[in-house]
Amino acid sequence: MTTGNGKLPRMRWKILNPDPNRSIIDVILQNRNLPPSHMDAFKLTDRLHAPELLPDLDKAVQRILRAVENEEKITVFGDYDVDGITSTALMIYFFRKINYSVTFMLPHREKDGYGLRPAMVNHMAEEGTKLIITVDNGTTSHEAIEHAAKLGIDVVVTDHHLPEGNLPAALAVVNPNRKDSEYPFKTICGVAVAFKLIFALSPHFMAEDDYKQFLLNHLDLVAMGTIADVMPLRDENYALVKFGLKVLSGTRKPGLIELKKISGVREGRVTPISVGYFLAPRLNASGRLDMADISVKLLISESPAEAKNLADRLNRLNQQRQKMQSDYVADALAMLDDSKPLEKVIFVENDHWHAGLIGLVSGKLKERFSRPVLAFTRDDNGNFVGSARSIDAFHVTNALSRFNHYFVNYGGHHKAAGLTIPVDKYPSFKKEFLEYARSVIHDEDLIQELIVDSVVDINQINLSVARIIQDVGPFGETNPEPVFVMQGVRIHEIRELSGGKHLKLFVEKGNQMYECLWWNAGEYKDSIAFRQKVDVAFRLNINNWQGTDRLQFTLEDIRTAKQ
Repeated sequence: MTTGNGKLPRMRWKILNPDPNRSIIDVILQNRNLPPSHMDAFKLTDRLHAPELLPDLDKAVQRILRAVENEEKITVFGDYDVDGITSTALMIYFFRKINYSVTFMLPHREKDGYGLRPAMVNHMAEEGTKLIITVDNGTTSHEAIEHAAKLGIDVVVTDHHLPEGNLPAALAVVNPNRKDSEYPFKTICGVAVAFKLIFALSPHFMAEDDYKQFLLNHLDLVAMGTIADVMPLRDENYALVKFGLKVLSGTRKPGLIELKKISGVREGRVTPISVGYFLAPRLNASGRLDMADISVKLLISESPAEAKNLADRLNRLNQQRQKMQSDYVADALAMLDDSKPLEKVIFVENDHWHAGLIGLVSGKLKERFSRPVLAFTRDDNGNFVGSARSIDAFHVTNALSRFNHYFVNYGGHHKAAGLTIPVDKYPSFKKEFLEYARSVIHDEDLIQELIVDSVVDINQINLSVARIIQDVGPFGETNPEPVFVMQGVRIHEIRELSGGKHLKLFVEKGNQMYECLWWNAGEYKDSIAFRQKVDVAFRLNINNWQGTDRLQFTLEDIRTAKQ
């Protein structure tokens, strides 16, 4: 969505099916390359791959069994994002179930950085640890794992991140993305790998019915980590999230009950949006502004009173994060010169921004201006630490690799990356990177594209169809929520919400009236008018109000209809 000017937003609409007479469900499945069997009922175990297919799984199981038998001290080492937090909590629940006491440790984002470090190993050694189990990290922790071996500590790595060069010298590296891995589905997240390890361990400690129920009860954690880490909702991820959201909807974990309450997530059907926009940001807030172990303590709490206090604390941290993020985005917008055209890549810098929030700043600017953004602040060593967010047409990590001679370190993937660069090298890097971006990014790449599943007419849109569409979900990465276009509707009413920030429209076609919510579109109020004929691009939702379901459109874009 473009900004300002009082004009309607300009997106490129890519309509995959222009024929409103085709079956909506058939079109949705075809657009996602999903077979008709996708709609069939299935058991969770029908869609899961055998844990034993993961490399080094048996080594990991045997070492953990030996540690339990010998009553060795075990420390679970996690990460500060939702995937790492849920992975840590899941491991704690397993050891609690078998009545074996373990400790856990997570790094501090700013002080420690990502992954296991020698200093952390020293601390664990002082506490008597004999076995470290990493979750959602460890594949690149060569130095720390070698240091652990010198101290007589074994390390079992469970992770999903891509290896860089050789594997670390751990006792086991359970990672579906190892080059020698024969695991059939590589894109599971850290909590799913931990789940697989527990799946293999459980028969050694529990009867079959008992451990299957245990695994089912904790799918809420697996679903949250998978959604928050933006894993593709295909293959076994689809099954884990589909069943995990059902568990999350009725979870008995005091921490999640309180987190849902304070996040405004109503009891009943929890969706990926509930996780991505309400639950995950609060869990992430602790790792961004404080210590991530606050979120782990919430997830493993058995006390409703403690859980409420922890959820309140996370909510306050999230409110602080939101305020800081809003201020930072305002700072960044003020840096842009309205009198000049925007560069094809936006650079913004502020020495005083919190390093845990710069990724959010670059993400917000990327959404607003539909172009890559790099946001920078200073770290404790005086270097610039940056976070990049990008568009489909520009692989930001590949682009950064052309300039890696400038960096202390960097890494990432297609649309997101992090980097650290000495301040004295920053001006040259910025100049050369902008020159490169100008040469490879075309103007049309900067026009946001909206993928539309199908043109629909009024006879295709009803509550029954909406409920069937929900069954295609859960929707997320690689299985996006469907977008439809209805052509030639007339605007019947326009209302402002939240002081003009959002709009509610009522549109009509034939004898049907539809309620539409258009988020963050207040600036377009003067660009539309009563009785104006428009085409609307929307997501189809079911809004339950006082026990009654009704259709509701969430608008993605509007354009003037052809006369």
